[in-house]
Amino acid sequence: MKWFVAICWLIPVLPLWSNVSMQSAEIIAGARAAVASEAAIESFVTLQIEGQIVPADAALPVAKVYIVARRPMSQRVEIHMDDLIETTILNGRQGCLLRSNSSDRTSRHMRLLNPHELATITGSTREIFAFFIPDRANGETVEYRGIEQRLGERVHHLVYRYPDGRETVRFFSVTDFRLVSLMTADGLERVDVGEQLVGGIRFPLEIDYYQLGEKLHTMQLLQVRVNKPLKEGAFAFPKPPQKRQPGESGAAAAP
Repeated sequence: MKWFVAICWLIPVLPLWSNVSMQSAEIIAGARAAVASEAAIESFVTLQIEGQIVPADAALPVAKVYIVARRPMSQRVEIHMDDLIETTILNGRQGCLLRSNSSDRTSRHMRLLNPHELATITGSTREIFAFFIPDRANGETVEYRGIEQRLGERVHHLVYRYPDGRETVRFFSVTDFRLVSLMTADGLERVDVGEQLVGGIRFPLEIDYYQLGEKLHTMQLLQVRVNKPLKEGAFAFPKPPQKRQPGESGAAAAP
């Protein structure tokens, strides 16, 4: 499917990016319009995804994944593999990791995210709602590297970079501004496959992940919900189990 961008989309968007060249800004504006209208982007507040992660190695188990995100900076990611559940929660500037076992409710370990983990989920949460606009508040810039071939297509090569050296490379189709590929500094590449339209926004049907050219796994987006009510406490940190006082029995006291 071809997605075309009208020049009118550029007018309200370009003045916002003083740290982006006119050429890069036009490409980003086209990429945003290829995904959704500006009205749909502005009204996008919550996202819920139910999916599964299918490893490239058939000998490995398939994992279920549940993602809940709320603008501007809240996200909950649950990964279920057999009885094991790993939950990562971001609530504003804080995040935690919870590991539990569905067959043993007493088996639960929670800790705060380390700086790298917190930066990772913060970045992914921002990316959900930013639609390719750089993180200007934290000094992220965009550099245009020209046109090249990628995955059989002619693409625009854009490098997003933070002052501390973190960078992400995005390749947008010359033909219709689709995001063809995204690559992180550590060589992890993401390639969207197919499309589904939900709430006026285009989402992939699947996302393939590669490391140094070797396929790792595919994330299948089985159900996507946009701007639907979230469960209360979706981003609340679980309370740590209370320690028993010396001599206290396991039986609950009668009210």
